[in-house]
Amino acid sequence: MKRMMMGALLLSMAACGNPAEPDLAPDPTVVPATTDMTLRAGEELAVGGSVVKIVFARVLEDSRCPVDVVCVWEGNAVVELGIRMGMGPTFPLQVNSALQPQAAEWNGVRVTLLELHPAPRAGVPIRPEDYSVKIRVESVR
Repeated sequence: MKRMMMGALLLSMAACGNPAEPDLAPDPTVVPATTDMTLRAGEELAVGGSVVKIVFARVLEDSRCPVDVVCVWEGNAVVELGIRMGMGPTFPLQVNSALQPQAAEWNGVRVTLLELHPAPRAGVPIRPEDYSVKIRVESVR
C-alpha cells in the first residue's frame, strides 16, 4: 500500500512539472525568421518544420504583360493562397504580383508573393496546373 501511494505521489508530481522551468514548447504560430518557398498549383507545404502550412490554391486573375509584347503597364496577377495551422481550417489569402497588397498576414505570419511563373506569352494560354509561385513566409511577432 505504501508503495502504491508513493508511486501515485511521484506520478502526480511528474504531471505537475517544475513551475520554475519555462515552457519549452514552441509557439505554433511562429515560423522561422524568413523562409522562401516555391509551390506548384494545388501544392501544400509546411513552413520550415513548423506546424504552419501554406497551399497555392489558384490564380484568380492574370493580366500580366506577355514577355514578347511591349506594354505600357506590367499588368497584375491575383493569387489565392491558403494558410492553416496543423489540421485546422484553411484561411484564404489573396496577394498581387504588382498592385497592393503583395503581402498578407495571418496569426503572426506574413506571406509575400515574390514571383509567379510561367511568364505569359502572347496568344499562349497558361493552364491552371502550370502555374507556380515563389513566396516569402516570415514571422511578424
